[in-house]
Amino acid sequence: MRKTLHKFLSRTQHKDIYFLHADMWGFPTKGNVINCGIQEPNMVNIAAGLASQGKTVIIYGVAGFVLYKAYEQIKLNIKGWSENYGSIIFVNAGANGCYSFAGRGHLVDDDLALTSALKIPLIEPKTRKEFLRTIKERCKTKGACFIRLGKDGEVWK
Repeated sequence: MRKTLHKFLSRTQHKDIYFLHADMWGFPTKGNVINCGIQEPNMVNIAAGLASQGKTVIIYGVAGFVLYKAYEQIKLNIKGWSENYGSIIFVNAGANGCYSFAGRGHLVDDDLALTSALKIPLIEPKTRKEFLRTIKERCKTKGACFIRLGKDGEVWK
């Protein structure tokens, strides 16, 4: 999945698409790619500010941290004003259980309930090709969405 995002970003030269990630190594950190470190609430606020200016923002991080730590910022800043001007795409890491060894904070079991409460559509592509198509479509759509990659125990091939 990371390789798919990296390929998409390296081929996308659009100046209005930003990629924010939370301490995930392996992505270039130049241009419109910003490593926010393990500051998920701050990362969401940066995304909201960019989206309020008509930018498209892809947020990538461990699902539990992004949804739990930044819930208030998502509710007030993403839903409050920025989603009407730009696009914010939350892409999770870890919903398939691959980080279960790292503890409870790396897992998310109520992402459907949280995104439903926030009225953010949850999209679950089944293949890398579908994931890439979803990213491309959502880059052209205003508003926020949450992309969950695989169910517990399911890993893409």
